[in-house]
Amino acid sequence: MKTDWQRQARRVGFTLIELLVVIAIIAILIALLVPAVQKVRASAARLQCQNNLKQIGLGMHNYANLYKGFPPSRTTGNVASAPHYPHKHSWSAALLPYIEQTNTFNLYSYGVDWDNSSNYAAIQTPMDVFRCPSTPQPNRFDTYTGSQPACGDYHAVNAIKNFVAINCFGTPPPLDPDDPRIVGAMMRDYITPFKRFNDGMSNTVLVAEDAGRPIFYDSQFAPCDPSICTVNGNPAVLGQGGWADPNGAFSIDGANPDGSIPGPCPINCSNNSEVYGFHSGGANVVMADGSVHFLSTSTDLCVLAALMTRAGNEEVSFSP
Repeated sequence: MKTDWQRQARRVGFTLIELLVVIAIIAILIALLVPAVQKVRASAARLQCQNNLKQIGLGMHNYANLYKGFPPSRTTGNVASAPHYPHKHSWSAALLPYIEQTNTFNLYSYGVDWDNSSNYAAIQTPMDVFRCPSTPQPNRFDTYTGSQPACGDYHAVNAIKNFVAINCFGTPPPLDPDDPRIVGAMMRDYITPFKRFNDGMSNTVLVAEDAGRPIFYDSQFAPCDPSICTVNGNPAVLGQGGWADPNGAFSIDGANPDGSIPGPCPINCSNNSEVYGFHSGGANVVMADGSVHFLSTSTDLCVLAALMTRAGNEEVSFSP
């Protein structure tokens, strides 16, 4: 005859049906939690990206306090009066001491071009402040150039190009590179004083996301074959992804969802010299006054172009 504890022992545990129900409930909970976790991670990455740009904006103003203006977007080596003539350098290298990167700056030489072998130790140093954590392969290097620099995701806006200049400003080609209607916030080869910002510093983008290079991406955040990501019908040229690369400065020409250029899409359709961030719905920018904003993909291309120029006298302002 079985005792009470033996009868109770037979009831301990789950039946097969109960076990399946528990597994199903756990699976449903996981399915509900995963999108929430992903959303939290995306929000944290976007916030870190904005903090990087805030630090860059603050560094720009610290530089300007000393030199009476923002650094050249790049030096071309062609203008004798330019800083560090006749060598080629980017704004990002000049900013290093002002964004707490003095050790890397001390490795950098302005007496040679940015990609000279004597600068390899500096330009091959990954810089978190120049990288957006939302970008795939954040620790990537630009292997399409011999110096193989560490890549960055934030670049200066050089100018407005043909498609946008014609359709938004009525500026026929050939474009004058010094036309104030098409020139970006920072000048080539010259320090840009604050008085040059006729449109207002709070209405002018200083540095923006153009993330992911040297790999090209389309509007689906998918890698794009250079034969599809064309520029005026020509295959895209791989490279120019290094944080110290003066050729990294980009120009606005609009894109198409497949990544080809030019086109009507203003943001997140191509990272080949266009505004592009790996954030759902838009990309981050820092304005000339140091404020950081998120530009939506619904931004009109002509509004974006107006925000990218500092002296076009366009009647447009940024509304957070």
